[in-house]
Amino acid sequence: MRVINFLIEKPRILFLTLAFILLSGISSGLSVPIQENPELAERWGGVRIFLPGASPERIETEIVNDLEIKLREVEEILELESIITQGFSTIVVELNQSVPPMLIEETWSKVQDKLNQILIPQGAEIFLDRSSGPPITVQYAVTWNGDGEAPLIMMSRLANQLKRKLSSIGSSHQTAVFGETDEEILIELDSSKLSSLGLSFQDISKAIQSLDAKKPIGVSSNNNSELLYRLKDNIQSIQKISEIPIKIINESEIIQLDDVAVISKTPVSPIEDIFLFNGKVVVSVAGTGSFSQRVHDYVERATIVVDEMRETLPSEISIDLIYDESAYTTKKFNELVKSFSLAIFFVLSISLFFLGIRSAIIVTLILPFSICLVMVGCRFIGLPLHMTSITGIIIALGLLIDNGIIVVEDYKNRRASGLNINDSISQGLKNLSAPLAAATATTVFSFLPIVTGEGSSIEFVGGMAMTVIMSITSSLVLALLMVPVLMNYMEKIPYFKDADISNEGYSNEKILNKYRAFLNWAFLVPRRAIMLSLSLPILGFLLFNTLPKDFFPAQDRDMFRVNIELPSNASALTTMNRVIEIREDILKSGLISVEKDYSFIGRMMPRVLMNVVGGEEKQGTNNIAQSVYFATDYYEMIENLPELSRRLVKNNPDIIVLVDSFSSGPPVFSDVSYVIFGDDPGLLKSLGEELELIINNSPDINVTKSATSDSITNVEFELNSSNISLSGQNANYLVNEMFTANNGLIVGTMLDSNKEIPVRLKGLSNKNNLTGNTGFITIPSQDGFEYFDSFGKSTLTNKSSTITRLDGQRTNDVEGWIWTGTLPSATEEAIKKDVADFESRLPIGYSLKQLGEAESRGQSQASLYSSAFMYFILIIVGLVLALNSFRETGLILSVAFLSIGLSFLGLFIGQQNYGFIGTISAIGLIGLSINDSIIVLAHIKEEAKEKLITKAELVEVVIRSTRHIITTSLTTLGGFLPLIFASVFFKPLAWAMSIGVLGATITALMYIPAMFIIMRKVKY
Repeated sequence: MRVINFLIEKPRILFLTLAFILLSGISSGLSVPIQENPELAERWGGVRIFLPGASPERIETEIVNDLEIKLREVEEILELESIITQGFSTIVVELNQSVPPMLIEETWSKVQDKLNQILIPQGAEIFLDRSSGPPITVQYAVTWNGDGEAPLIMMSRLANQLKRKLSSIGSSHQTAVFGETDEEILIELDSSKLSSLGLSFQDISKAIQSLDAKKPIGVSSNNNSELLYRLKDNIQSIQKISEIPIKIINESEIIQLDDVAVISKTPVSPIEDIFLFNGKVVVSVAGTGSFSQRVHDYVERATIVVDEMRETLPSEISIDLIYDESAYTTKKFNELVKSFSLAIFFVLSISLFFLGIRSAIIVTLILPFSICLVMVGCRFIGLPLHMTSITGIIIALGLLIDNGIIVVEDYKNRRASGLNINDSISQGLKNLSAPLAAATATTVFSFLPIVTGEGSSIEFVGGMAMTVIMSITSSLVLALLMVPVLMNYMEKIPYFKDADISNEGYSNEKILNKYRAFLNWAFLVPRRAIMLSLSLPILGFLLFNTLPKDFFPAQDRDMFRVNIELPSNASALTTMNRVIEIREDILKSGLISVEKDYSFIGRMMPRVLMNVVGGEEKQGTNNIAQSVYFATDYYEMIENLPELSRRLVKNNPDIIVLVDSFSSGPPVFSDVSYVIFGDDPGLLKSLGEELELIINNSPDINVTKSATSDSITNVEFELNSSNISLSGQNANYLVNEMFTANNGLIVGTMLDSNKEIPVRLKGLSNKNNLTGNTGFITIPSQDGFEYFDSFGKSTLTNKSSTITRLDGQRTNDVEGWIWTGTLPSATEEAIKKDVADFESRLPIGYSLKQLGEAESRGQSQASLYSSAFMYFILIIVGLVLALNSFRETGLILSVAFLSIGLSFLGLFIGQQNYGFIGTISAIGLIGLSINDSIIVLAHIKEEAKEKLITKAELVEVVIRSTRHIITTSLTTLGGFLPLIFASVFFKPLAWAMSIGVLGATITALMYIPAMFIIMRKVKY
């Protein structure tokens, strides 16, 4: 009260304080980092293993077994999933959700240390690929607009030049080039000509390497200076290479390299990384700005760099903008401005209607000052403005004035009863400070589990809870300090001086009498009021099982993706042609208006959004492609995606086609997933086929896949040791010749401008006869030459191409993807009985584990519940301290329980799914719903403290409380309306809380008084 009196006596101090809050908030709002997505701790990564030509069994035995044992020494690792294919393996490393973000870097350093301790076979490579950092901020396409075939080598060089320029921008996290073509000097040797000269591939290799001298050959120095001697580079051009002597005949005739070889500068073949933009082959450059900066600033700096480079390009080449994250961030902020404006309109209108102009002005003033305090808080704790933190502010807009309305109404009632200004303020603060603090504390405690919980799901929505907590805390401070002082000043304004404060706001005697009669009827038999107030929560609980279950809502992005997978042996060019066909089918269908599109071919999609992982590095997956399409209308896209999905699957029955919108929340790699553990590969395969059939029987399943069903076709050559011995050849020599002839061997480099180009030695091949090439390779012999077929025989094989392991055990991963527009939970429920029967029939030593969305959903909700329990105890402690009664605490806690049912009812009315966001809304609603009940109970207790209260007097207390309870409920509802109509992601929360707040109003005005009558045995 001393502070209030000081501010009343020193009005300049109050206005200076408010000016400081306003200016600090504006300053903070202009400097707080702005980004689209929250920063998630890096709990996923991959260990990439390359061993060219090695079978999956060899990689498993020689590398993966030891590597998994070593990695298991890092206690922070939750799970190791290994996918081993021919020549390549990925070990997906997932860290425990309990690892705090500040220890993530240290943990990955431990993982790297373990990798450094592993002994690997010669020719193998191992590196850690961390799927970290923000998503792509801006992406461009270097496009050929001229006639003829696109000059990919020149475009790739320009793309790398642009990449270097973008890397030099301040706050760049990383830059990347997609679809670039590596170039090489290719020396294609005719093995028959070589053999006729008595030469081998290895002889030519030694001849080239002997002339490729790029190192210094000495130093000459004296007392005054020092000079470095070096050989002049002999490999300066294709002409120089072609003139390399490889053999001298009759001591006078020199055989040059171009006599037996075709030499050219060419793109590396086969092409394994292709990028399409609007159906054209381009080279793409992506720039990713670091977290904790304003994304608009980064895009503006990138635009300047690109514009400068455009001026230097020929007319045939352009740099086109593919993607700009700042456009979506701008959209979010425009929504915030609209929501803020709408909230002010609702608050001012409702407050003006119910409270009068004087009170309306005061409570509306709380909004901008509270938002300013939130901006200061964000700046202080380093919280950026992004999708979830902005939504938290939007949610809080309707809650900010609740405390102010209660203080204003209480002040008006006391002034109407005859108290002077000072007594009205002091008595009001004395009776309201504890209940308001308790109500605010319970709301804070109900949102704290979302802040302090563990795991990526919690981190994703944690910013929302932080801004809500800061908002309602600041509103409490302003309500208790600013509102009473401003009410005092308002009474001194001439316009309000003679106004009757008790008559401000809407009143209708007829409605009031009917409302009083209804309350008298309800409280005459308290069970009536209790049954009426319990009907909505109980209905919500009864309807819960009818709610569809999901994990996270869809992204409110006008983007959808099309993933395709061809047979394992398909080349990148074959995959590209299929992507172009599917693109034409999408455009021809007319189902979705497409603005633009791009496709990654031969690699997984990189981090285009926050929860997309896995495509930062090329993985040798030429048979896959992932495309992103930008729709002109989001709602048209969502409505027609199911039909488009079925159309594309029907028109492409020979490949896997998956069509879906982008999801939100942490990454989930398949909708339905089970893992069978066992040892025998054959039995694992047969069990996987049986389980795959069970999943396929679900009506919502689009496609299923069993890991062990993947196969790859190879040409296997079996050497005949007897023939090798009789010919006098060496097996190692023959293998090296075969490798050089087929795959090629890097024998040197050539500097071309500012780029070093590798020189590859390779055999001439017949591209129309891949399987027969090896047999026709010739080897020099004493009698001239011999074909490679003389040393063995080749056969065509088709074997399982994939080995999967989970935490050191052999597995068979069986996955299913559902049709667009359906939910995994429905599929899980449909096959639940059959899967349980399948599990019961598994052989001894074999087991089954469920993964997919079900596991992710369960982990996230378990983390949230475990964190919420501790704060539930704190809510109880706070209520006991505020109410000084265990019975009344139990009464308020029963309101909290009923609010959960109200949240379920809200989801049902809004036709929303129950998932992680629905769980958050139920927990958050607990704090909101008990606020009104605490205030009504405080008013009843205040009246009952002076004397033995009667039912008639209790009815009058409820009537007095009704005005501000309805006002706060309607303003809170007004804050949620923008989310109902504008936000796809938070729509479940908005519906649950909107209906919940309305239901909580009935609970506060009927359930609480009725229970008080029963507990205190109040008589009429």
